[in-house]
Amino acid sequence: MTRPGSSGTWPVLSVPRTLCAAGAIAALAGELAALGVQRPLLVTDKGVLAAGLVAQLIAAHGDPAAIVIFDGVTENPLFSDVDNGVALYIRQACDGVIALGGGSVIDTAKFIALLATNSGSVADYAGKPNVPHGASAALIVIPTTAGTGSEASHSSGIHPDAKTASVGMSSRHLIPALAILDPVMTVGLPARLTAATGIDALSHCIEGYLSNKDQPLGAAIALDGIARVSAGLRRAFANPQDLDARTEMMLAAFAGGVSIGMGLGPAHAIALACSDQGFHHGVLSGIGLVASLDATALHAPQRMVAINQAFGLPASASLTSAIAALMRELGLPATLAELGYAAADVPKLADFAQRSHFNLFAPFHPDADQYAAMFQKSLAPPVLHATIQPDTKEST
Repeated sequence: MTRPGSSGTWPVLSVPRTLCAAGAIAALAGELAALGVQRPLLVTDKGVLAAGLVAQLIAAHGDPAAIVIFDGVTENPLFSDVDNGVALYIRQACDGVIALGGGSVIDTAKFIALLATNSGSVADYAGKPNVPHGASAALIVIPTTAGTGSEASHSSGIHPDAKTASVGMSSRHLIPALAILDPVMTVGLPARLTAATGIDALSHCIEGYLSNKDQPLGAAIALDGIARVSAGLRRAFANPQDLDARTEMMLAAFAGGVSIGMGLGPAHAIALACSDQGFHHGVLSGIGLVASLDATALHAPQRMVAINQAFGLPASASLTSAIAALMRELGLPATLAELGYAAADVPKLADFAQRSHFNLFAPFHPDADQYAAMFQKSLAPPVLHATIQPDTKEST
């Protein structure tokens, strides 16, 4: 079940119980009861609250007094967000966690659920592999974006502070007990976030499929996710009320979360290295794809053909060019220069990227010089081609 070059460990596919349909949130109360959760902590952010989605969830649940709301998750979630959420969970005697929001909310909720039943603080677990821990509190996730795939993955990322790159944790105990994929909860997502989170889903599926590590059904799920992005992202961007397109993107994001379990690659190493200036992770992941895919393609040509086919491209077409064109069509930058990322020390970025755990199962592990070249190319100002004016002088 493993591809050549993998670690040879037993591959495992672990996914939460999943409900996917317009209006699926109506099942929340019954699902909580089945899990034995009577007083959940609802983890969300102020944007989701202001958008009215918390009110929709409470109405669907039917018992406002039973739900404790924690809306203190920041855009790029911090250790302090987790610790504040855990304190409220304990103070209010909660017995489970609901995450309503995007990847930042879900990742924060994963750590809150973990610390609800394990000792210590988030600093004792994030970025520290193999720390012993037990099962988390029951976690139900309801995404309001379609991109990170955190609802289906065994991983979570969190920032120690607002100026430090995120650190992560992977554990079977971070996999939610239940994921409710209700496209109605995403129709109010701003167009730019629809685009950025969609590119994030695409990056997970592509790098997961390219990975040398395999898991049951993993390759098929990754290719399915790529095809769903191709079919749904432009439509969801153009018409937020298109529930079919929104469903396609939620399933693509879920596929991306499963694909993360196979490992990622250089695109995510680049994104993580550049996560110190507050830019959206999905945009950075797409920029990472544009910066690294041509080099990676040389090491996995047959897999690239399959990705092209899933994305609706001829086998010989440049996937890099197609992704860059799609990002720009959706109003997103496709390079670090277009993003406005300020790189003070490219060799330091390159060293960080080449040491990233994202390289572990990638078909191509760039060295520091190769990463530096990718960063330099992405940071280069766009070439402005001078327009040649016709010669208007009369001949003599």
